[in-house]
This record gives sequence, structure tokens and C-alpha cells, in this order.
Amino acid sequence: MGYSMGLSYYGVKSCGGVMTGEKWESILDYHNRMRLLIAHGREKNHTGKLPAAQNMYELSWDCDLEKKAEEIAKDEDFDLESISPRVANIAHKAHCKEHEVEYHFFFRKLMERWRNEVREYGQTDPKNLYSDDSIEHWANMAYHKNTRIGCSYHRKGQAATFVCVYDKGPQWDEPIYEIGKKCKRNEDCTTYKDSKCDMLCVAPKQVMNFNKKYRNR
Repeated sequence: MGYSMGLSYYGVKSCGGVMTGEKWESILDYHNRMRLLIAHGREKNHTGKLPAAQNMYELSWDCDLEKKAEEIAKDEDFDLESISPRVANIAHKAHCKEHEVEYHFFFRKLMERWRNEVREYGQTDPKNLYSDDSIEHWANMAYHKNTRIGCSYHRKGQAATFVCVYDKGPQWDEPIYEIGKKCKRNEDCTTYKDSKCDMLCVAPKQVMNFNKKYRNR
């Protein structure tokens, strides 16, 4: 059973691009499951477990970020600095047939590549600061102030590119997330005013990240 994301899904099936509801729901679920494991202190580090997190926020899908991800995937020379303060994770698969662009073979494997950076190289900074670019992709996935994500892909010949765009990314020497205990009450979620606690912290009006024209497609 997937991570409970009823509010964030808001009945949206498609943003009008190549991503079906099944694809993006699975990608979103993967991210939020990982963030929940971090919040609990159960996510693997290179040695042992990563410290537990407070103020770890749930991600919701954003159609504008999905559209941007598709633009980046199509353009090999895209200037990533132009999307700041948003950040992007990019992964390529050299040989990928059309029918192989599905969750377990394509999306999950590439997200695991990003996630495994911290397991391979380790986060050893005692204050959990972002100070090692070898864990950049994982840091973008885990950054606690993120509340929105949009991903897409593009096939060219036998190759495929997968991109996820996040609404924020950690700055150098900034904590990737706050070390502490996961939320139990709404009052524990303090990064954004009027946040709620529902396993993870939930930013207010997060459900409205979808433009009306995308609903119920």
C-alpha cells in the first residue's frame, strides 16, 4: 500500500504532458516514503542510519514543475541556473525501449541511483550540512523545506532522460534537514505558518498546487 497522499493528489490524473497519473503518483510516493523514513531515523547512511528529522515536509505534485522537467529533459543544453531557486535532478539511461519507460524498470531505478548517493558516500557532517556535492541528488530529494515536485522524461532514439524539479534546494553549508523528532502534533511543524502534521508536516494550501485546468483529467 502506498503512502497516504489524498490531499496532494486532489483527483488529478494528468497535467497534460507525457506523465500519466500512475507514473507520477508512484514517483511522488517514492519520495514521500523516503522522507518519512528519514523523519523516523530509519533511512540508511553509509554507516548506520541517518539522524531523524523534524520539520520534514510532505511533497505534492506540481504541474508547472512537471512542465519544466519536460523542457529540461528535451534540451541537453538547458541552463539549470536559470530555474533557481528551484533545483533539478537529471538521470540518463542509454538503452531504453518505449515499453521499458515504466515505474520499476525506469523511474524507480533512476531514483534509487540518486537515493543511494548517501549510502555510498555518506552524510558525515555532525550538523547535517550540505557540504559534499557527491550527495547532491539525494540532498535535493531530502531537503526538508521542499513542498513541491514535478518530474518528466524524454526519449531520443534508444536513450531516455528522466528529470525531477523541486521547488527548493539546499544551499551550500545549509542543513539538508533539521535533526530532531518527527512531528506528532501540528505545533511541531514550524517552517511554514499553519502547517499540519499528518505523518509528515504538510504546508498550508498545498492541495492548491495544481492549476484548475489540470483537475480531473
